[in-house]
Formats: sequence, C-alpha cells, structure tokens
Amino acid sequence: MDSLLSSLTQPDAKFLLALNIANLGAILLVAFMALRTSIRQARYQARWRELLQGSTGESIENILLSHVREKNRLEQLAEELNARVSALESGNLSAKRHLGLVRYDAFTDVGGNQSFALAIYDDHGNGAVINSIIGRTECRVYCKPLVSGRSERDLSQEEQRAIREAKASGPRSILSPE
Repeated sequence: MDSLLSSLTQPDAKFLLALNIANLGAILLVAFMALRTSIRQARYQARWRELLQGSTGESIENILLSHVREKNRLEQLAEELNARVSALESGNLSAKRHLGLVRYDAFTDVGGNQSFALAIYDDHGNGAVINSIIGRTECRVYCKPLVSGRSERDLSQEEQRAIREAKASGPRSILSPE
C-alpha cells in the first residue's frame, strides 16, 4: 500500500507526460469548438445585419409590421388601379375611335378632291358619317347618324367607302397623323 501511495504522491515522468497530452487534447478540442461557435456566430450576425439593414434600431416586430402595412397599402393601390383601368376600358368602348376619310371630286368641273366623306364611330358602330360636298359656288355638309354600323338614310358610295375604311383601319386616335 505504501508503494501505491508513494506512486500517487510522486508520479513518474510517463504518467505526467500522458496527463499533459490528455490536457493538451482537451484544450485543442475546446479551442476548436470555440472557433466553430465563433464562426457560426459571425455568420448569424451578418445575416441579422443584412436583415436589419436600413433600420434605425427598431425591433424586428416593428420592422415586420411596417412591411405588412406597406404590403397592404400596395395591395389597396393595385385594386384602385385595376378599378381605374376597368373604368377606362369600359369608357373606351364608347369613344369615337374608328375613323375613315374619303376625299373625292363631287363635280367634274371642280378638281382637287375638295369634297370628303368622314365616318366616325365607336366600337359598337355608333357614330356618324359627315359628308361635305364642295362646288364652285357653294358648300353643303350632311351628317347621317350611324347605329350599329348602319344608317337609316341612304348612303352615297363615298360614305359607304368611308365606313369600310374606318372598319378596316381599326381603332385609332383622332389626332394620329395617318
């Protein structure tokens, strides 16, 4: 028993070396784990900085509430814009945007295609045909209503041609240079 007590109180060099190696291994393991934890923490901090970029120290709850309010505002704006577009589209159906213009000589003694027939109507064919007949000494203007692309009154060849031209060219602006 004395030898055991003496070996414990006076350890030999091999035992101390083994103990030091074990301590070194434990220290290296703790250092590795601390380094790994530090790297993970740095990644999380970078993510938080990116998430909170532009914030002024507000809590994440305030930031999220702000984003939700902004999303709701944008959704409401989109609904309002859709309603406006629908109103514009329905109003566009009654816009007189089908145009046909035919210039012609009404009389053989008057040249230069001074007379004209102008057809103007909406997408439903409702509008008018305006015919201006220019002579040497007088000018006459006639207007005939169109309902669903037809007139109750007889149409001249030029007026019929103006209606066909308006239908063929499709919708366009009155201000277009065509």
